[in-house]
Amino acid sequence: MCTVTLIRDDATLRLACNRDELRTRPVARPPVERAFGERRALLPIDPVSGGTWIAVNDAGLALTLLNVNLETPPTNHVHHRSRGGIIPSLLGMTSVDEALDAAARLDPALYPPFRLIVLDRHSLGDVYSDGKTRRVDRISHDALPAMFASSGLGDHIVDPPRRELFTRMFTGHDQTAATQDAFHPHPSPDRTELSVCMARSDAMTVSFTVIELHSDAASMRYQPGLPTNDAAATTLSLALHEAYAS
Repeated sequence: MCTVTLIRDDATLRLACNRDELRTRPVARPPVERAFGERRALLPIDPVSGGTWIAVNDAGLALTLLNVNLETPPTNHVHHRSRGGIIPSLLGMTSVDEALDAAARLDPALYPPFRLIVLDRHSLGDVYSDGKTRRVDRISHDALPAMFASSGLGDHIVDPPRRELFTRMFTGHDQTAATQDAFHPHPSPDRTELSVCMARSDAMTVSFTVIELHSDAASMRYQPGLPTNDAAATTLSLALHEAYAS
């Protein structure tokens, strides 16, 4: 369960993600820097899967993953692997095309339904799996700003109100970090379960993460709790390997 936005603010590509989780799920660990083959990457760690839902490496490749909650959920199907392992399996890659090709080789039947967003400063792609089949799309940066949303209530239920707010906040405005940062903590007091910053009896927004891709570096800012919790934020940076800086 997440809300993800992508913008281009001047020369910086910016990815922001609200992670929504069950209140009973253990708190994630703050981001760390780890090696994945020849690449270095930044990623928070989910203690249940040992994996992650968002990461960036020193080739300037960023990835984030959302659960897919179908209007008609699949029945009697057992998935054998956690979605949390998908992004770590791709962090040794150096380009969007390479990561998309590798993701397209994943067996969708092994994982619960998911949507994987892969981007760098020049390319953007989307891998969508319903647990049986998968679809891989290349997306133009001209499509930015962009938003993706998911919820255990059903993606078809939460996407329309969040998208209406997203369109209203960005239409007629430049793509700025300030507008993006104002979108992610937005509450809807009368329908908190549909809010971008959501809350219901069994689940809530548990963290806010921002990845910025610059010409020579990548950074990750991770805030546990609500998106307004600046005091608890952790920020890490990676210098891009010279072969991938631009």
